[in-house]
Amino acid sequence: MKKIVLLIALALFINYSFAQDNETFRMILKDNWQMQSALKDPSPAATISQDKFEPKGWYKISVPSTIIAGLLANKAYDFDPFYGMNFEKLNDPALDKPWWFRKEFELPASEKGKNVVLKLHGINYKANVWLNGVLIADSTKIKGPFRIIDLDVTKQIKSSGNNVLALEITRPFTPNKQKGDLAIDYADWIHYPPDYNAGIVNDVEIKTYDKVGIQYPLVTTNFDLPSLAVAHLTVDALVTNYSKNEQDVVVKGKINSDIAFEKKVHLGPNEIKNVTFTPAEYSQLNIKDPHIWWPWQYGKPELNKIELSVLHDNAASNTIAENFGIRQMTSKLIDDHSRVFIVNGKQIMIRGAAWSPDIFQRRSPERQEQELRLYRDMNMNIVRSEGKMEDDHFYALCDKYGLLVMTGWMCCGAWQYPENWDAAKRQVAMASDSSVMYWLRNKPSLMVWLNGSDMPPRDTSVERDYLKIEAALKWPNPTISTADASKSKVSGFSGVKMAGPYEWVPPIYWETDSTSKYGGMWSFATEISPGPSIPPYESLIKFLPKDSLWYTSADWQYHCGTMTFGNTKVFNAALIGRYGQPANIKQYVAFAQAQNYEAHRAMMEAYGLHKYKTATGVVQWMGSNPWPGLIWHTYDYYLYPAGTYFGMKKSMEPLHIMYSYANNEVHITNSLLEKFTGLKAEVTVFNLDGSVKLVKIVNADVDADGTQKCLTLPAIDGLSDSYFLRLQLNDAAGKVKDINWYWLSKKPDVLNWKKSKWYMTPQTSYTNFSALQNIGKTALKLSYQTEKGADTTVNTVTITNTGKTVAFQVHLRALKGKDGDDILPVIFSDNYLELAPGESRVIYCKYADKDAAHAEPYFVTSAWNIDMAASKSEKESGFEEVWVK
Repeated sequence: MKKIVLLIALALFINYSFAQDNETFRMILKDNWQMQSALKDPSPAATISQDKFEPKGWYKISVPSTIIAGLLANKAYDFDPFYGMNFEKLNDPALDKPWWFRKEFELPASEKGKNVVLKLHGINYKANVWLNGVLIADSTKIKGPFRIIDLDVTKQIKSSGNNVLALEITRPFTPNKQKGDLAIDYADWIHYPPDYNAGIVNDVEIKTYDKVGIQYPLVTTNFDLPSLAVAHLTVDALVTNYSKNEQDVVVKGKINSDIAFEKKVHLGPNEIKNVTFTPAEYSQLNIKDPHIWWPWQYGKPELNKIELSVLHDNAASNTIAENFGIRQMTSKLIDDHSRVFIVNGKQIMIRGAAWSPDIFQRRSPERQEQELRLYRDMNMNIVRSEGKMEDDHFYALCDKYGLLVMTGWMCCGAWQYPENWDAAKRQVAMASDSSVMYWLRNKPSLMVWLNGSDMPPRDTSVERDYLKIEAALKWPNPTISTADASKSKVSGFSGVKMAGPYEWVPPIYWETDSTSKYGGMWSFATEISPGPSIPPYESLIKFLPKDSLWYTSADWQYHCGTMTFGNTKVFNAALIGRYGQPANIKQYVAFAQAQNYEAHRAMMEAYGLHKYKTATGVVQWMGSNPWPGLIWHTYDYYLYPAGTYFGMKKSMEPLHIMYSYANNEVHITNSLLEKFTGLKAEVTVFNLDGSVKLVKIVNADVDADGTQKCLTLPAIDGLSDSYFLRLQLNDAAGKVKDINWYWLSKKPDVLNWKKSKWYMTPQTSYTNFSALQNIGKTALKLSYQTEKGADTTVNTVTITNTGKTVAFQVHLRALKGKDGDDILPVIFSDNYLELAPGESRVIYCKYADKDAAHAEPYFVTSAWNIDMAASKSEKESGFEEVWVK
């Protein structure tokens, strides 16, 4: 093992280190870069990388940045690329040729005489790197967006005066093809940006060392399970001798400022050595009553701090410090198809969504936090990233919010076909794997790494080499070969599946996949979805021209996926069959929100109800939206939460009452490590005219992380063709813990299982909700109170149904003043809800004041059957019709 570590470190000497916190010296080269096409400025590289060169007409950018992101930041286009089919206008032959990224900087006088390292954290796809007129590394060495390149520039750096770094970057070619480049790939998610995300996709930094350096801290936890009273910690780090002479150094460590340890280390010339501190050697690493990191639903995601220094001649060469989590992550197979993940000895039902960055790889800390807050608000506990590595800030947020992360290599294109790789591509792949292992291994949110996506690596020697690297670098979490159910010839069963669907299926689907072939509630579904998520009208008009606001338009279809998923035909057919033919786009959108709500809620509820029997996880494909799209997201590109979002949020409430479509039963699901006793389940059935047809009250207990059946609904006489089921769960003190409404029909959805495809199961007939269009009108009353904080506002909004029928799909919006746009992002405690006659609900609405443009909010409420004339509101609020017939 020691030899493997040394070989990896030596072979990849140009290939390691992501930025750590609180380093002795680090200079992130972020702002004041210049970018230009090599076609527009054909100056020689040796000239461009000199201080005397004047980059006239070059674009000023900040990095990370792709080529197109830089052009957009400079307003180089006179159109919005997201509007209509304008994306096609981005095509430019110049993007197929090299582009220059140039940066001038000065090294502080304090760093004079030290070893200087240039760290490239992500270059897509390949580059010639020049510094002060000298070629430091060519594109045979600087290749691959997931490699973390370390270049010793001590000889070329100027210790005083201006330094000029110039990268001549060439985009990847056909990463979506079997023989393409090993780059960022999007498969059938979205259209490819024509630069294929070419550019600098992560940090560039300068690091200095006094002969020796330390990096990549790793703290591995082992408990005496099931006890968590003592955490046995093992600390690792990589120490490098940058000199040609032998060095005797001392490596010192400190945890949380009160646990110290140190070791003498001898390094040969230019030696790279892993240094380990074990709890057997250092008793202080056996920590009693530790601060443990948990996924949010199981406890607090507590973070600890590790600080490591390497001392040379009694002086610190460099110090690194970063957060880590005391936690132990494992997994086991329930059977050949189902893998359950275990955190600190507790099995956990995984439910969350996939992640995609902005289509142009534009990242901002603010946007990342906004989006991950939305994931957390939906009660998700995992984020899956397929072949899209993020940055340190993203993972730090996941650590902070107690969100688990599933990540790994990409499907479908060049990454999936290693049998086609030549020696150079294989080197890129292995260097990328070691880079990512070093970088991510100490992040507490990382749950699992996938060495393949849609299948295990087709060349078994590739998987074996991946596993050797991962073992040598002490990856502390589970590793599986694929996101699919395929059995690897190297590592065996994955215990997960990706058997679809990716298209619309009705709520009954998830509990009736009795064949165990498709996407129903068995195994761990790593990517799955009931298809399109239609944004609200307010978002649609931002990216679709008025004459294209219909599902048959070319612009509409362009904003779907690609290939098989280039339209919403399956979804539309179900919508028309179930709710009726919409008369206009606003009515279509209203139908779509209801259909999205019920479908996504049912998926997550089914997996939650059948957890560990043998459902172990489910990942919605997808969560975030890389551009304004019509499919596969839980909130849209503008961060507008609509039907899908609130169906998801409702389904994953930690203590939840739900209806089983398959068995006509009412159940309680508990996702917390706490048993609840003395619960009371209240069941009410309403006809469309508002009359009550059934009332049942059942007492129940539910175990920690358990489920409990409450009752089977009896046959009910006199039901209208469509009707409502209202479920309420109260705790032992009588406090309402959950309210969950369903709209049901005497006519069921019927699936044609025999004609199932990998992405969908067709229907032979649809349920009938058309009567919901004509439900009797009812009046609403709205009042609210506002509480302002330092930079956020929380509004407590009370909505009451003062009429005699159920108010259906009550939707609350918060605007930036009466005639303003929606406040986005915004957190609503609930939305798209139903209200019984006489029922009041309190909705909390929270947002950052800057996102409201510091305006007073204006609340607008709608419902399918709102009586506009009879509805009443106070202060700055009003009502609107969902659609005009």
